[in-house]
Amino acid sequence: MIEMLLLVALNAYISSVYARIDVEPDFATFAMWGVTGARYGKDFVDCKTPLVHSWLALLGKLCKQRIVYMRFIHFLVTGAPATIYYALTKDFAGALAFLVMVHSGWLLAFHGNVGDLPAGMIFLALIVPDPWIKMGLLVLATLYDPKLIAATGLMTLFSITKLWLPAVVYSGVVLIALAFVWKYKHSLWELLVESSFTIPARMQKSRKGLYTWMPTYTGIGFIYLLPWVGAAVLSKPEILYWIPPLAFLLFQFTGRVVRQNHLIPLVAWVAASGIRPEFVYALAATDFISSGLYLPDIWKRFYTGLADLIKDAKAVGLWLADKPGTLWVNTMHTEIYLWAKKPPVHGMMEVIEVHAVAKERRRIMENKISKSPPDWIVVGNDINVNFDYSDYAVVARSPYFVIYKRRAQ
Repeated sequence: MIEMLLLVALNAYISSVYARIDVEPDFATFAMWGVTGARYGKDFVDCKTPLVHSWLALLGKLCKQRIVYMRFIHFLVTGAPATIYYALTKDFAGALAFLVMVHSGWLLAFHGNVGDLPAGMIFLALIVPDPWIKMGLLVLATLYDPKLIAATGLMTLFSITKLWLPAVVYSGVVLIALAFVWKYKHSLWELLVESSFTIPARMQKSRKGLYTWMPTYTGIGFIYLLPWVGAAVLSKPEILYWIPPLAFLLFQFTGRVVRQNHLIPLVAWVAASGIRPEFVYALAATDFISSGLYLPDIWKRFYTGLADLIKDAKAVGLWLADKPGTLWVNTMHTEIYLWAKKPPVHGMMEVIEVHAVAKERRRIMENKISKSPPDWIVVGNDINVNFDYSDYAVVARSPYFVIYKRRAQ
């Protein structure tokens, strides 16, 4: 009972810390639907699947668009598999290992990412005996983060004698659903293909030659995880167990950019490997001590480069929140829309990397903005679109942004 309470308390503590910190462009993009009502696929485009946006849209409804509450529930759910795992296995060390790693600041868990929820699904899939639940978790994890398909496919293959029937049934359900959307909701089908396939493929192609081998942000993730992985392999030296996570890692590297938070799904296999308790306690203590016990300021400690920018973006968004009129944010800092509670209205946002490859969206956006110019424009140092500001006046400046207001016509 005490161990369960410790897991619940630790999860609630880190979730409450992360819930209160400023948000960055990735989380803001994922939460745009839930906070502003902007429709994923119609009002903006992203490179993530509908489940990512739908999950935060659900939280937006439940929490009445209050960002702090949305984030608290999200992180609480992210850590919840630790308590379920402990209830099923009584392995406190494994549960603690998962909870510490899935929330680790060194893996940028507080940053918008799509690996935290699937990590929990895989973590539980590794230990639940029921084949239907196991397969359901693997399918859901893959639909949430398609980059897991190599790993989850191999996990299914290695247990095919137990999983063949649920694998066939679930695959059939997914294919039938996709066929229905393609035939009867073709506009929705096109939006799904654009966000889940076309945009990611173009992004990967555009990265050719731009990224060096093992940059700092990738190195930090490996420095953090390798001691955990070493202890895990010593505890479970079974080659078939480690082939799926290795396949996931290799698949990640095909995308050329591997940041700390991209490694979060690996937490599942490491935590479920049966690491000796003394190793878990030592590594967990290292995490907490090196993280300053997760006391503020989280951004200053783990991601200094964005700390001041996103604080300024929040101030700009809140300044605009009570100003009537439409808004266009000509910078990657989509969180300005979020804090202003104003949806993008021209069909796209300047989402980093996405804005450079969403060529069809750009044409639509340029047509819309010429016919219906926004009332407010926020410009940052990373201007993505050349625009004629002659009909606008500068009404405010902040350290990183300039705010324009359209003159009365």
